[in-house]
Amino acid sequence: MLAQVEHIQIVACGTSYNSGMVSRYWFEALAGVPCDVEIASEFRYRKSAVRRNSLMITLSQSGETADTLAALRLSKELGYLGSLAICNVPGSSLVRESDLALMTKAGTEIGVASTKAFTTQLTVLLMLVAKTGRD
Repeated sequence: MLAQVEHIQIVACGTSYNSGMVSRYWFEALAGVPCDVEIASEFRYRKSAVRRNSLMITLSQSGETADTLAALRLSKELGYLGSLAICNVPGSSLVRESDLALMTKAGTEIGVASTKAFTTQLTVLLMLVAKTGRD
């Protein structure tokens, strides 16, 4: 599926959204793939035209964020090429409902700040950028 990707749409909330914003520049500058990042709750309520061969990437620590799940379900209706979840919880709804999933394996977040999830999301996203890269 990655070989077909001509555009990436990232949808997330909170700290995961910040991970997506960082990776946008990586996808565009390092992989040569246009990328948009949107807060999940906003994505759901606007009329958007899906670009050709656009991959939906959802980011979530828990995989149960209601707005992110709703955005994933909407992306299936809109005709995205496919969906890829980047998540910390293997059995989560987000992972089960996505076409592909990459696990962050951050472990349990004890503190309020989601530092482990943020760091591991960035790591997985950078590996994905390297795999998606154009020559």
